[in-house]
Amino acid sequence: MKTAAVCTLFLASRLLLAQGYVGDTWAQVKAAGQGTISLAYVETPGFAYKDGSGKLTGICVDIMGDFVAWVNANKGVKLQSKFVGDGSNFQGMYAKVKASTGGVFGLGNITITDERKREVKFSPPFITNFAILITQNTIPTLAKLDDISTAFAKLTAYTAKGTLNEKRILELKQRYFPEMKIVTLDTSPEVYQKIFTDPNSFSYLDLAFYLKAVSEQKPVKRHPVGDKSAEQFGFIMPLNSDWQPVLDEFFASGGGYTNSTQYKGILTKHLGETGIKLLQAAK
Repeated sequence: MKTAAVCTLFLASRLLLAQGYVGDTWAQVKAAGQGTISLAYVETPGFAYKDGSGKLTGICVDIMGDFVAWVNANKGVKLQSKFVGDGSNFQGMYAKVKASTGGVFGLGNITITDERKREVKFSPPFITNFAILITQNTIPTLAKLDDISTAFAKLTAYTAKGTLNEKRILELKQRYFPEMKIVTLDTSPEVYQKIFTDPNSFSYLDLAFYLKAVSEQKPVKRHPVGDKSAEQFGFIMPLNSDWQPVLDEFFASGGGYTNSTQYKGILTKHLGETGIKLLQAAK
């Protein structure tokens, strides 16, 4: 009996973890003239973060705010949004959205990949990511990636499980640095903290984390030879979502949302002029 009870509890806990969020479908919103979408997120500097008053803000938050306003103005409905989840973990957020039903959107530094397109739906890209190879500033600047096995020989790589930056670290190990020591953590913020508590560390982190380090006057060094800017970020939806055409229409409206002064103002607000210049240089 005890074994059966334990098995039941285990299966129940697995089922609970597999359950996603729920939001109104676009069909429901059109029919009722109103509805609510759910916004899951992963906390990321610049993209989805809490301001000094504890309010969630960021590029993703502001863009989705513009989307809701556009739907209300152009579709004759009253759409509202609510945040769900705690934003603590990329893998957790992604898995929850993947398992969700209806009007649920995932926000954060979510790279669009062919592999993920088989699991979730994506919005059009809203920004090209710029991943940066960083260390503390006592480490000499890496001249070329071929030298990393000697220049970083005494360093440990830190990376977040399930991210594209983890893949980048593993590719460096395979191609240039077979003896690389790697410590895998649960989240990118944990990696960020490790970089500045362990002087013999290095990592790939997205542009927003680098800008956060600069703004906080951390002893950070960028190694430009390792810069990566190939991938783009998008919002995600479950495969059952009927919101993708509406989101596509929003991004295409007015000559293209990402060409608008509103969008450019959002980037400047959350990334600053330094971030904008780095993004432009990476193109």
